Amino acid sequence: MARAVASVGSFGSLAHRAGIYGLLGVVLIAALLFVPGFAAANNVANVVTQSAALGLVAIGQTFVIAGGLIDLSVGQLLGLSVVLSCALAEGRSEMLLPVFAAMVAMGVAVGVVHGTLVNRLRIEPLILTFGTLSILQGLIFASTDQSVGQPPTGLVWLANGRLLGLPGAGAVLLVVALLAHMLLRHTRFGLRLLATGGDAESARRAGVDVARVRLLAFVLSGVGAALAGLLIAGRLGTGYPNAGQGFELDAIVAAVLGGTSLAGGRGTIAGTVAAVILLGVISNVLNLLEVSAFVQTFAKGLIVVAAIVATRARSGAAARPLPATVVPGAGGR
Repeated sequence: MARAVASVGSFGSLAHRAGIYGLLGVVLIAALLFVPGFAAANNVANVVTQSAALGLVAIGQTFVIAGGLIDLSVGQLLGLSVVLSCALAEGRSEMLLPVFAAMVAMGVAVGVVHGTLVNRLRIEPLILTFGTLSILQGLIFASTDQSVGQPPTGLVWLANGRLLGLPGAGAVLLVVALLAHMLLRHTRFGLRLLATGGDAESARRAGVDVARVRLLAFVLSGVGAALAGLLIAGRLGTGYPNAGQGFELDAIVAAVLGGTSLAGGRGTIAGTVAAVILLGVISNVLNLLEVSAFVQTFAKGLIVVAAIVATRARSGAAARPLPATVVPGAGGR
């Protein structure tokens, strides 16, 4: 036990000193040098393709966590998106746009419900989203307990095909990540979100519409999970009801490993995407080495603990100053 705790501490210390990019570089070099088959072009493309859906969920989770919130429902929302998109489309190519619009609308609706209840009833996000996790899971299994339908053919191509020689799913992740980065770092909403996560009361006194900021953060999380569900549906080729299992944990791990503070007030999209790739590489390496799924789960748990330890060490107990660009009277108008 003591050795395991020491290992976690060492991992957290390494992550703290080198950063997620250095850690990703070390893991990539080690995999390329010592893991047979990892460097194959098809395998690398497979890592990117399999990481894309988690990347979309983790990007949405980054907004929520940076705002001082949490969203545990994303995994089951992703699963519901998988089931509904396949059940509605039944493999018909003309259903691509209607299904896309319907799933995005569902993600927005779930986000609005979360934001409204948190703002008006002051419900703790952890408790609320755990409840909606159960509700969404119930909706999935009330509709089916087995795989149903087929995704639109265009969605299958996007999830598995190549675009200019690159994985289509990876291109989707790249575009979404760029847009999310711009939103978080170069818009008033992003600055207000970080201010809200750092100190909601100070942000409110500075004129930030905290309720609106929180609602939009939950909406972004819901949309990210719904879009990820579309990619998973395309990859699986059917509406598998357990498709979203575990995504909520993986998304939180990726966001925190990427530099987003669990206490709120700090977040980075580039770091989140790097952490997603890191988790994808680790999972791929363990599969290539034929490591048991139970051992993989154990390793993932260690990463969670290490991420929390590293985050606490970075943030400490110091209060965060309100960004100077958040000015009085600018609350969402």
